[in-house]
Amino acid sequence: MIIPRKQMQKIVEELEGTIQKKINIMDETGCIIASSDISRIGTYHSGAQRVISQKLDELVISEEDQYAGAKNGINLPIIIEDEIIGVVGITGEKEEVQILGKIIQKMTKILIMESYQNNQKKIMENMRNNFLFSWLFASEDNGETEESMKLRGQLLGIDIHLDRVVVVLGVAHKGGKPKFQEAEVEQKLYERIIREINRCLKKDASHLIFQIGMKVIIFFHSSDMQEILRSVQEIIDNVEKQYDCRLYGGIGSVGTDRAEIRRSYREADTACNLAMRLRNRKIKVYSDVDMELLLENISKHDRDLFVKRVFKNCQEGEILRWVQLLRCYSENNGSITKTAEDCYIHKNTLQYRLSKLKEVTGYDPRNINESIPLYIAMLIYEFDHVV
Repeated sequence: MIIPRKQMQKIVEELEGTIQKKINIMDETGCIIASSDISRIGTYHSGAQRVISQKLDELVISEEDQYAGAKNGINLPIIIEDEIIGVVGITGEKEEVQILGKIIQKMTKILIMESYQNNQKKIMENMRNNFLFSWLFASEDNGETEESMKLRGQLLGIDIHLDRVVVVLGVAHKGGKPKFQEAEVEQKLYERIIREINRCLKKDASHLIFQIGMKVIIFFHSSDMQEILRSVQEIIDNVEKQYDCRLYGGIGSVGTDRAEIRRSYREADTACNLAMRLRNRKIKVYSDVDMELLLENISKHDRDLFVKRVFKNCQEGEILRWVQLLRCYSENNGSITKTAEDCYIHKNTLQYRLSKLKEVTGYDPRNINESIPLYIAMLIYEFDHVV
């Protein structure tokens, strides 16, 4: 086992603050890799080398010139899995440091093991992320067969033949604009978000999670769309309560084989992009966004012309007010009472505004046939603007 130098220096600094003694950590060659005295890092400690070569339980040095590169104090082996991987030394008189030495020896071993386990966990996470990335994006002719993918997945605890639905979560600033931060700060935010997602999913190993750029990808082992919707809503609610961000989700269809999983991802990503763009709903299911997908395929120029044709001679502010009224009216299924309540106006005032809208546009929102152009113009305006 190789001792991680950066982590060892942190350990030394933490321990020195606790015991008020100078501490050194040496690797298996006797080289000082971490020290309270930075000038000693990289120098040779012959006392440590003797502990390692002779497998000593301890080495007390009472005179500074007794061993090259050593000062008086105690040196103890760091033993992990019956192997000496290094030495910890504490500077001071024998009577002062001997009892402390045993404690520091145990603490150092524990901290090294924790660091090692964390590194192993990170390595495993990276391997899983690389596998998931390859599953979604690797070229079909990269030489990896379905069988080799299956075996590689099994080694990582991933069954590639389960029914799955891909969910894509996009992170945005609370003001609606993407949040660009320093890379390190942003990565820590995503790590916290992923931890919260795992907590919400109760760390079910059959659900898979990884990050691509500004998005988090979840592979749900479920075909129950209502259950997935509930889970995604819970994730969004919990993350937004804790962090200064907004989450938007897109949900694809059920897939089993690699081609279907890739299709589910493309659908989820498209739906997520629409949710982030329109912001009228936090979660969009791909199968429910037919009209929005149709609008996506109409040129911006043609969309603008249609809106201007419907809202004749209206200024930008007027169009926005009509769109907001239409949105409220459509969400309340044409109910005058409910729409008036939500708009905080009297029912007669609402009737007057709807009549005025017909006068301005030539279309009556209360007539099912005439309301269709108004509804489409509303969708287009919302598609291209923040409402």
